[in-house]
Amino acid sequence: MTVTRTGPKVARAEAHGQILDLAIKGGDPTLGFTAPETLLAAFGACVLSNVTRNAAEMGLDVQAAEVVFDAAKHLDPLGIDPLNYRLTLRSDEPEDRLQELYRLATSDGTATNALLNGVTPKAELVVQPATIQPQP
Repeated sequence: MTVTRTGPKVARAEAHGQILDLAIKGGDPTLGFTAPETLLAAFGACVLSNVTRNAAEMGLDVQAAEVVFDAAKHLDPLGIDPLNYRLTLRSDEPEDRLQELYRLATSDGTATNALLNGVTPKAELVVQPATIQPQP
């Protein structure tokens, strides 16, 4: 996956031939998802992926699933707090089985684990000259 600044207000994420334009200057919702919104979208998609996979493994029929976030961005220090979410399942399955599905879906997935447990990336800076000289 790569994320490249394509202008002063927008970046482009690319992976697997798919493109997602992202706002890198807040205040204009027409530019695309902001970084915090993208983070929450990834978390929600991971929960829904977990619901889908675990429901199939458990033999549960779930007609629909939705994650709704209630979050507040704060600026000093930068962060999201509070962060609350609600998973709504539409299903006629027994309540105890759906509770187990909920537990599994919200506690064990790649993005859910990264957000819930934290991740420490290894990073490096690469500096290139603004004008690249042609090779002789």
